[in-house]
Amino acid sequence: MDKFFLAVSIVFLSYLFTVSSNFLTLCFGIAIFVYGMSSMSKALSSFSGGTLEKILQKSTQNISKSINFGILSTTLIQSSTLISVLTISFLSASLITLSQGIGILFGSQIGTTTGAWLIAGLGVRVSIAKYAMPIIIFGIIFTFQSSYRLKNFGKILLGIGFVFLGVDFIKSGFEATESFSFSQYSVDGIKGVLIYFAIGTIIAIITQSSLATIVLTISALSLGQVAYMNALAIVIGANLGTTLTAIISSLGANTNGKRLAVVYVAFNVFISFLSIIFIKELIFLVDKIALIVRISQENYALKLAVFHTLINVIGVLCLTPFIDKIAMIMEKIIKTRRSLIDEYDDVIYLSDSALQFPNTIKEVLLKEFRHLCTNAYMVAAMNIYIKTDDISDNSNIKEIMNSSKKVIEIDPEELYQKRIKIIYSKMINFIILANEKGFSKSISQNLKNLQRATILVVESLKYLKHIQKNLKKYTVNNNPHISNEYNKIREHILTQLIFLRKIFNIEDKNIILSLINEIEKEYANYSAYIQDTINSLIKNGRISLTMSSSLINDSAYVKNISKNIIEMTKIIYAVEDLAMEDKITDN
Repeated sequence: MDKFFLAVSIVFLSYLFTVSSNFLTLCFGIAIFVYGMSSMSKALSSFSGGTLEKILQKSTQNISKSINFGILSTTLIQSSTLISVLTISFLSASLITLSQGIGILFGSQIGTTTGAWLIAGLGVRVSIAKYAMPIIIFGIIFTFQSSYRLKNFGKILLGIGFVFLGVDFIKSGFEATESFSFSQYSVDGIKGVLIYFAIGTIIAIITQSSLATIVLTISALSLGQVAYMNALAIVIGANLGTTLTAIISSLGANTNGKRLAVVYVAFNVFISFLSIIFIKELIFLVDKIALIVRISQENYALKLAVFHTLINVIGVLCLTPFIDKIAMIMEKIIKTRRSLIDEYDDVIYLSDSALQFPNTIKEVLLKEFRHLCTNAYMVAAMNIYIKTDDISDNSNIKEIMNSSKKVIEIDPEELYQKRIKIIYSKMINFIILANEKGFSKSISQNLKNLQRATILVVESLKYLKHIQKNLKKYTVNNNPHISNEYNKIREHILTQLIFLRKIFNIEDKNIILSLINEIEKEYANYSAYIQDTINSLIKNGRISLTMSSSLINDSAYVKNISKNIIEMTKIIYAVEDLAMEDKITDN
């Protein structure tokens, strides 16, 4: 269906281009403006080398700081969409709270209005195409340099150049003909406001840029192609139209991302509603502000920029005192899905938005790895007939074993499918997509480490599935010798689980390394014990040949599980700053 609409759009536009060369000029201006904005914002983000993410982490301790960050970052990058994606990715990694995320989005609403001031103050009075040309030339020169930073700087220049060039072509498209004049369709009163509000919303949805819509409106307004009040209605619609990007971004986000998208849409609906209802009062306020800042009453382009800023500032001022309450309401309305044993568990932290930023990729993967380990810990305990509620950091292994002699009916494959497979598959896919981004060598190495650690966890559970059949058969058996050895297997795996629990609940690296040494000792002791024991049991005829072959194979699986656990823990904690904040919790 998407391809069908794409084909129809191309055919329809091609027809219009042949009918009117001026319409082609206008559309060309819009296209290169939107492309320039997109290129510039992406290049600025890459140019920062993760600095923007680090600043976000340090500058959002409270709501006022979050709003200030939103204003400053969006003013710099001129893309509220990029800031919203960054915010959603940080929410996915639980690096900021929902209240802080809402604050950033409110600030970005104000920050995005600065572009309208620049265009209104400069673009309509000066032919900025002559500035665009040298900027684009220098941008191309820089993009051919070998230095990563110089390449990105060149992309920033190209973005700026295309933005300037786009503004000039949009003006030329309107100047060349009156066939695009909205003024001939001008409607007075609230009916006209609603019609042009709808026009602004549609244009913003198509261009996916409120600034592109405002540039189009400012150009038309400066040339008398649209009435002043109708132009204001288009600006109101532009605010609402860009929320589609947030909605699309939230589809691949986790629960908090969806909450943030809902707040973003609700905020813009609130602004639109207030602006339409009180548009005459707002026009009166704009006139008063214009007098104070010495803007000519006939300079409708700058007054439009004042209006755009005013409605967003009013919206932020009205709702900022209620940010915490809004967050609480969203948490009640959109609840985090709690995984139960009879449900298929899914990823919590991974989202498409997180793939845009290298530091966030690492953070969400570490947290998702912890989520996978929590599930694997529960599945492994059930496979050896131990309740996770019975396990603690100070567990007495003998007491747990004595109280867990009963064989519990479980389906290892069903457990794997419901609690592990989906998370594992999506983690591996996420890592593959992240590797394709071409980030630095250190980020790439971290991704390889996490991929290897993830595979080791899942591989260990598969070994445990192989053992499960014989555990069920021999844990409680008439032959005390074979029963004792399979309970030794259970005890050894339980010991490893307790060590892992301690490791995941401690942040001191020295203690962690000490615990890893303990796991290695436990593995060495078991390897030596089981080899001697199997030889002795076979030699003295205490177990049958069938039992001995089962015990030999299963002991090999157990040793592989231990080796995987040792390698996994070393991988995770070998790299500095890979310590994770979450704790393994009992299910």
